[in-house]
Order: sequence, then structure tokens, then C-alpha cells
Amino acid sequence: MIEIIFVIMLVFIYVEAYTCPCIRHHPSDPYFVAQSNGNYIAIFSSKPPFRLDKYKRYENHGVSGFPIKCNFSPDGKKLATGSSDGCIYFYNTKTCHLIKKTKVYEQTCVDVAFHPVVSNIIASCSWNGEISVFE
Repeated sequence: MIEIIFVIMLVFIYVEAYTCPCIRHHPSDPYFVAQSNGNYIAIFSSKPPFRLDKYKRYENHGVSGFPIKCNFSPDGKKLATGSSDGCIYFYNTKTCHLIKKTKVYEQTCVDVAFHPVVSNIIASCSWNGEISVFE
């Protein structure tokens, strides 16, 4: 239900010409992110006034039209995203700086998820159906 509300809000506050294949709400802070096919992740306030943060965004990974997903760590300190280059990118949520880039697949990495209790365990999947779980 929350994601439906954010999609409706996104239609009115995101005016760029890119689609957003994924949105995620931060686990504790009042904002959500939208993976953009413009090769970045945009940040939006989830409290009125609902606004795009024009000064901060997560960049450096590639989307290239794939339905790439992103996810927050359970503590909200990291954001992980797949990429069209087969890597997983880890960002610091406070600074938006890239923490780490890990090559996982030869093809596009389309989804990444943190374990809900043991946050150093990551699951990911590729465009061709490969699934990986690692620390």
C-alpha cells in the first residue's frame, strides 16, 4: 500500500523523461528513493511538501533500460543497487558516496537484497537467472 502511494506521488513530483523501475522507502528516515533509467537513483521527501532532492542522488551505476532494483540495508545506512555492468554498487545513505563496487555477474545484475537480520549477507540475481548469496 505504501509503494502505491509513493508511485502516485512520484508521478506528480518527478518530471524528468525517465521511467523508474523501482522505488524503496528508507527504513527509518522520511524519504524514499526511485531508481531512474537515467542511470541514477533520485531521492524524494516522503512528508509534505513532497519534493525531489535536487542536490543529492546516487550515481555511477548503469541502468541502460533494464528493470534494475535497489534496496536499503535493515539499519538504513547503506543502499545497494544492481547495475548493467554486472556489479553491485553500495552507497552510504547519508553522503550518497559510493562505498564499494563488486563485480558479481557477466550480465546485468537486476536485483539486490540484504538479509533482514544479518545485514552483511546479500542476495542478488542476474538478467540470465543466476542467483548469488554472499557476505
